[in-house]
Amino acid sequence: MIKADLEDATVRSYVQDAGDSGVVVELQGGEARTLDSFFSMISSRLDFPEYFGRNWPALKDCLTDLEWLPADSYCLVFRNSDLLFADEPIERRAFLDTVKLSAEEWAAPVELGEWWDRPAIPFHVVLDPGIADWDADQAVEVGQLLAH
Repeated sequence: MIKADLEDATVRSYVQDAGDSGVVVELQGGEARTLDSFFSMISSRLDFPEYFGRNWPALKDCLTDLEWLPADSYCLVFRNSDLLFADEPIERRAFLDTVKLSAEEWAAPVELGEWWDRPAIPFHVVLDPGIADWDADQAVEVGQLLAH
């Protein structure tokens, strides 16, 4: 997970590069002030299947599948992240945990000798500085991430 100024040239370049061979989806925190509005927004923007259960485990299942949206990389860019779950801040921890687990799953290659095997695939979540108002211990400063 990246905490970054989305107007910074390095960050813009990073997000643009992620989109060259992958999928970049911008999401607005102001459209997801509640858990229900968040699930509506993300399921619509990522074209989740109808069976999406609108709960945290179902979100992780969909984020770690995305077979309907094949790509070499994924980047979810949240603007105005200070507004994300503004009316239900208790949901922020579950959000951070879910996207972190999803990114970790994509980072591990699947090598079982099956048709669903795949290499490690970059899955990034970029949050603007509004996340500083949250529990920022799970966010990584952009300079540290880009240095790797």
